[in-house]
Amino acid sequence: MNIIFFLLLAFFPLIFPKLTLAHAFGQLYTLPIPLWLYLYGAGVALIISFLAIGFFTKANSNFSIPKVNFNLPSWLIFFLKVLSIFLLILTILTGFFGNQSPIENFAVNFFWIIFLLGFTYLSAILGNIWEVINPWKIIIELFGDLKPLSSYPKKFGFLPAIVFYFLLIWLELLSGGLAVHPASLSKIILIYSGITLLAILIFGKVWFEYGEFFSVFFGLISKLSPFSKSNLLNEKPQHFSLLIFILFMLSSTAFDGFRSTIIYLRYFYSLNPIILLIASPIFFLSLYLAAIFLMKILSRSPVSIKELALQFSFSLLPIALAYNVAHYFTLLLISGQSIIPLLSDPFNLGWNLFASSDYQINVGLLGAGLVWHFEVAAIIIGHIMAVILAHLLALKIFSRKQAFLSQIPMLILMVLYTVTGLWILSQPLTIGG
Repeated sequence: MNIIFFLLLAFFPLIFPKLTLAHAFGQLYTLPIPLWLYLYGAGVALIISFLAIGFFTKANSNFSIPKVNFNLPSWLIFFLKVLSIFLLILTILTGFFGNQSPIENFAVNFFWIIFLLGFTYLSAILGNIWEVINPWKIIIELFGDLKPLSSYPKKFGFLPAIVFYFLLIWLELLSGGLAVHPASLSKIILIYSGITLLAILIFGKVWFEYGEFFSVFFGLISKLSPFSKSNLLNEKPQHFSLLIFILFMLSSTAFDGFRSTIIYLRYFYSLNPIILLIASPIFFLSLYLAAIFLMKILSRSPVSIKELALQFSFSLLPIALAYNVAHYFTLLLISGQSIIPLLSDPFNLGWNLFASSDYQINVGLLGAGLVWHFEVAAIIIGHIMAVILAHLLALKIFSRKQAFLSQIPMLILMVLYTVTGLWILSQPLTIGG
């Protein structure tokens, strides 16, 4: 196994630069050791984790992921629901009537940084809070039990959520600034709200399970929380489209990082980025299915490739979260500070509601070296978690020997994902990155 890994990385030191830019940070940083040593170290960490879990675990053991149970008091739930509706309305209004400069607009900063990023990490820590404070669900509940006009066609699976996910990434990365134009953002939120409420009237609350993007996204992330009611060792996606959604969680983040590099600008800039964005989950899916195919061969399992692919889908969630943290967490810490003065004066009317309108962003909060090592740690820890989870899932299906053999292709896949993630992080950014 070591030989395979080192063959994969043998030529990498020749092409990796020593200079790197920490993504979402912007400071040129010289690595204390050559990048290839980070790659070897990451690979060794994954291999050690793989061998350890294979040695210390037995098939048919009663594995369970520790969970912490807690219930929010009713008054806090009520407050959070009111706050959720208030923030939705405030975001829409400040987009239309606030400062139209993206940097100084509450809607832009709140939606893209505080909500989209902050709530992702909050869901990973505290669980599926979105299920409780989803503003569109709260609005629908005000009207009592509404009888849907039609049944949702289950054959479509999570396709509507995937479409909304693609549109969100297109809006964020490829719309030519539409995403950060305050009034346009408010229009988009209103349109999405209208579509969501209409779909719920037609199909019922099942739309939150299959079609409402944020419910699907935050729901998946929350499965990693110690407070989650989910047990990843006893669950699997009921539809292949959810696997595509999970892989898009991986590939869209990788695409965002890759398109900001000099290599992308030099060799891929002439290609249609929308085509590349569509191709990104297909590329990740092909690697995943190749690993599943080899898993089936090595384990001699009678289970179909599709069924095996679904069984191990949730083992990719730690990687998806790790990619997100590595690429965007520093953006939340630095650019997220913009919301502090905006909370005191969301409409740019000279208010100072919380005595914070004069707050200045501390861009030196984190050094480039700390950012780089944090990103490396996030990538490695996420993949180690994925290796462990995949092996525990394998022990639920196979004998101990079969499980060990079946996870060799998954280990190779995890190493490839790790190398890809670190490689993207290491590349010098273009000015626009």
